[in-house]
Amino acid sequence: MLGVSFKEECMAIYKYQPYYKYYGPTHGEPFREELDLEQQKENIEDFFSEIEGYLESDTKFERRDDNYIWITSDISQNDCDERVKRCLNSLDLYAHRTAYK
Repeated sequence: MLGVSFKEECMAIYKYQPYYKYYGPTHGEPFREELDLEQQKENIEDFFSEIEGYLESDTKFERRDDNYIWITSDISQNDCDERVKRCLNSLDLYAHRTAYK
């Protein structure tokens, strides 16, 4: 395979689509309030820029038109999920994880 390094061959692609859902106050956040539509949109936009800070510098990110982010990395699915979850939690968001095909 010319032009492709061994590391690139071993990298996996993970897909996430961030979204906002209000489930009411929680035990940990009893004064949690619902975000308005504008704040929801801002938080989703912030996710796409902030996620890079949660992963290694050699990780590749690709934002798609369907509001998915494709993350290419050599970390495990569980590790990636945990890092994405920390970023989502900081923005009061959730994400659908989809298998890469």
